[in-house]
Amino acid sequence: MMPDMQSSASVRRRLDPESYVLERLTKHFGDRKAIDVLRRQLCPYTSSFRLDELDVQFKDGSQMRLVLKDLSRDAMVEDARRVRPEFLYEPRREINAYRWVLPYAPQGTAAWYGAVTDGAAGRYWLFLEQVDGYQLTQVGNFGTWERTAAWIARFHCSFSPHWARQLAERSGALVYDEDFYWQWLRRAQRFANPNPEARGIIERIARQYAPVVKQLAGLQRTLIHGELYACNVLIGRQQDRERICPVDWEMSALGPGLIDLAALSAGWAEPKQQALARAYYSATHHGPHVDGDAYPPPEFLTALDCCRLHLAMRMLGWSDDWAPPREHAKDWLAEADRISRRLEGCS
Repeated sequence: MMPDMQSSASVRRRLDPESYVLERLTKHFGDRKAIDVLRRQLCPYTSSFRLDELDVQFKDGSQMRLVLKDLSRDAMVEDARRVRPEFLYEPRREINAYRWVLPYAPQGTAAWYGAVTDGAAGRYWLFLEQVDGYQLTQVGNFGTWERTAAWIARFHCSFSPHWARQLAERSGALVYDEDFYWQWLRRAQRFANPNPEARGIIERIARQYAPVVKQLAGLQRTLIHGELYACNVLIGRQQDRERICPVDWEMSALGPGLIDLAALSAGWAEPKQQALARAYYSATHHGPHVDGDAYPPPEFLTALDCCRLHLAMRMLGWSDDWAPPREHAKDWLAEADRISRRLEGCS
């Protein structure tokens, strides 16, 4: 396990960014690998926070490609800074996910090369392997989607409830509890006020939301990604095998594993959603291989619907001046309405 690369001396904080990166990586690799050339350029796939690609050339002739993710508040993209709920910002959460949690994940996640956590300077940098691959959204083979559902199921099963709680506390993960679920509903109610149609739908959902929250709060919690939408999963190759690599662990949390399955299956029609549910359920109950004949029981599907409804509330309650990015774009209000009515029929 790699140690964090800490900096507390003010003289270090005054270094320009390029020199600071070079100093940190040189300290990390030490005498084993002397750096000869370091090239840094903005990554074209920057989303909420600035991403830089680092091409590192060592004096022995070897090379390495890294990614520097800048989780500092000043490095947040303007649109994200404007609309992201303030209570969600914690720059150390993703750093600690790589440090404490992902070493126990199934094979595939990006290798971690340390971090800078300098609160006095407001600097939070994460150094990762640059993974070559495509977003899952660009993969047409549905079998890869099913294997991704099985991967996240195995990740969830990597932790006992007690161990998950310990790691969540250590890493500063978000905690899904009753207050957390109600908070998103209240935000959705507030932002729907100017729209009579939206207000009517959400108020109807609110009147029936207590059983949903009770169901969600009663689900076993584990460590979850928190935003396992397909755009946050890279598919590549590793040792001539398919590589499933979830990225962007900024919202890692202690919560129901089905939250991740709900995010992964968002946007698919019901038959495909059912197939992903079977892949997930099979991996949690029948070992590492996907068994298409293992159909989840009704209570599993009801719990999954509750998680889907929560995600819809979260989208609707994100900001009053925000629309989901293209990869998340769908009629979340209609989705919430449809799922809530289905849950009413199950009560």
